[in-house]
Amino acid sequence: MRHIVATLLLVGHVAPPLVALQPARPASPGGRPGACSFLTKEIVTQVTPHQKKALGLILQIPPEEEPVGASGSGCSYGGIYLQVDPFAVGRFEQLRDKTWVAVPGVGDGAYFRDNKGMWAELYVRAGQRMFTIQMDVPTGATSTSLQPNTVALARAILPKLN
Repeated sequence: MRHIVATLLLVGHVAPPLVALQPARPASPGGRPGACSFLTKEIVTQVTPHQKKALGLILQIPPEEEPVGASGSGCSYGGIYLQVDPFAVGRFEQLRDKTWVAVPGVGDGAYFRDNKGMWAELYVRAGQRMFTIQMDVPTGATSTSLQPNTVALARAILPKLN
């Protein structure tokens, strides 16, 4: 038992300096601001479909960012997953099927769909940039009922995208 405690103490002393020595990686491989820079606590609080109590618990989990595709990034925070520039704009147009419904007045093109009843999903194109939003569907709600929430988030992101 003494050996285990000693090992844990040693790891606790050595690990923080090693983490501090690791170089900071830009949030997006393309050098642009990462997806988590768009998905702030304030904006999540404004667009969430979750009740205040549930949201308080959800927001205790910190945002998690990851590289996506060649030059994009994804951020999971507050029951929302946002991808910024995960692939080329034309690629979505090639893959889009009849489950995606056009949403007029959002960016240069936007499409919404129900993703298996679990997520409300919105794709938005703005020039040569694009992003996707996947919003958790809380119990008692439907993806369709969350379309205004996803659109509100998209409209908050669009001015900051360029």
